[in-house]
Amino acid sequence: MFEALIGNIFFQTWLGAVCAHLLSLYSDDFKGTVPFIKKLVPARSETFYYRIDFLILPVIGALLAYVLLDPTNLKTSIFAGLSWSGTLIALLKRNSNQIENTGTNGQN
Repeated sequence: MFEALIGNIFFQTWLGAVCAHLLSLYSDDFKGTVPFIKKLVPARSETFYYRIDFLILPVIGALLAYVLLDPTNLKTSIFAGLSWSGTLIALLKRNSNQIENTGTNGQN
């Protein structure tokens, strides 16, 4: 069963997406999906928000990469996961400040 999981193209794509997400944690500006999750589920601990973010962002990146890029082997799976998660991270980095600012000062 373990070999089947490791050999699964979607799992390999997900690993690439997780790698991209872990690399994004080195940026102080990047807040991921945390501002959105805080609005969706308020009054939780910071640990809760970061754990949910760690689950959501790589899954979205892996799904997009798997569907849009159709990887066929380990190399293309890892790079597909890295590239789509990197794209999501770049987009969220730009938009997370806007969401957070909207929540703090009441402006749209």
